[in-house]
Amino acid sequence: MVGFWKWTRSTGLVITLGLATAAMAVSDVKAETLFRLGVSEDALTLDPIASSDNPSIWAELLIYDTLIRPATNGVDLEPGLAEKWTVAPDGKEYVFTLRDAKFSDGTPVTADDVIFSLKRAAGEKSDWARFFKPITNYEAVDQRTIKMTLETPFTPMLNNLALFSGAILPKSAETDPEFFTHPVGSGPFVLKEWRKGDRLVLAKNPHYWQQDKPAVDMAEVQVISEDNSRILKLQAAELDAIINVPFNRLKQLQSTAGIKTAAADVFRVEFVQLNTKKKPFDDQKVRQALNYAIDKQGIVDSVIFGNAVPAVSSIPIMRYHNTDLKPYAYDTDKAKALLAEAGLAEGFSTTMLLPAGDATLRNVGAVIQDNLQKIGVKAELQTLEGGAQWDTTKSGNYDMSLSYATSDTIDPDQLVGFTMVNPERANAYHTEWKDDRLNELYEAERKTLDGPEREAQFKEIEARAHEGAPYIFLYHQRAAYAWRDNVEGFAVLPTSNYRLEDVKMK
Repeated sequence: MVGFWKWTRSTGLVITLGLATAAMAVSDVKAETLFRLGVSEDALTLDPIASSDNPSIWAELLIYDTLIRPATNGVDLEPGLAEKWTVAPDGKEYVFTLRDAKFSDGTPVTADDVIFSLKRAAGEKSDWARFFKPITNYEAVDQRTIKMTLETPFTPMLNNLALFSGAILPKSAETDPEFFTHPVGSGPFVLKEWRKGDRLVLAKNPHYWQQDKPAVDMAEVQVISEDNSRILKLQAAELDAIINVPFNRLKQLQSTAGIKTAAADVFRVEFVQLNTKKKPFDDQKVRQALNYAIDKQGIVDSVIFGNAVPAVSSIPIMRYHNTDLKPYAYDTDKAKALLAEAGLAEGFSTTMLLPAGDATLRNVGAVIQDNLQKIGVKAELQTLEGGAQWDTTKSGNYDMSLSYATSDTIDPDQLVGFTMVNPERANAYHTEWKDDRLNELYEAERKTLDGPEREAQFKEIEARAHEGAPYIFLYHQRAAYAWRDNVEGFAVLPTSNYRLEDVKMK
């Protein structure tokens, strides 16, 4: 999802499945067949149409399949459950041929399952309905062939079908109100146990369509919110890999025997949301002043240790990125002048929300607070957890909020719609900023074939968001992770998730 984060508090709920394929306890699994991953946050749900947080999205991608999916290079789309597909020259007809695949309960994946799942994704209960509504008709040509018809061309359609929210579920889920406590998918793993706030235990799906995958019998995703605790467990060989490694600990881990590290280039952007419904953030000059006030390169150098580049907008560096745009310069004089033009020469007081548990963002927040003080803006930092930060920003009851977003697709349409368009599902990611010309361009790019014209539309979209400044645009951060040297194949992908079916234990 949109791959933005959302903090969650443990509910103490334990879901245990009595599957024959997952009957063994984790303690009974041989070391070479068990992979243990340390993460900072737990999933909130395993329902693909009700997900927006990264932990839920990444867990679902281990259990379910989509027709197609982003390739690991972050540039192409590749086959998933569909082994091939065609698109009519007029862009109104899509035909998918399913591979010979089965769900984890052994039943075959059919065209009826695909139609049920995609209609559900476009339904009233779906948070992602608009991504699938352009499909106006489905036809099961046979049990392994699906024809989808659109009234008008919709260029992001293939990318949307590669979204986690387009996961293919068995049609039998329609009559099972408890389906998501014992989900059945065609992905590489089966849910064995979910101890909320603690761990997600996955067993190998014996019916998975990729031959010889997964290479491990079980995978255990442990939720460890404190960065230092995850690192200590990795060093003690109590974990096999961890994600969200603080950048100030990378060098230490690099010099630790038996541990390897990496920082992946991902489709991610850090920013501060500005509530444009509240004064003084309703004034573009004030928003621009805040952008000039922040030393973004200084944050990259001192807090991120060079593992980022300053941002120009609220979408990642990806296809059709506007390379002509330059980040707002660090210019306190310019910032003060803009505040004076807005009638705030003496500055103002405000609050900024920060997520709990992330040491890097705490440090970033402190730098932002110090930078703003230099132009007379007193920003009180408020640390929230337990979903409070997300709920607060969504309700509009905030001034500023330090946040980030990641893209689940290789096309910028997803995050343009999420972070810039209003009205839309998130109303410019709860900043409530609105630009009518940008909205027009958004509708146009969705009907324009990939090529120079669509590229020009995206570049204008990004330029308008840059000028409107509904965020303090910060930087594009890499994803730091580490693993023990007896692990092969673990990697964070450009879409920020990971494919545990590729992991091998030496």
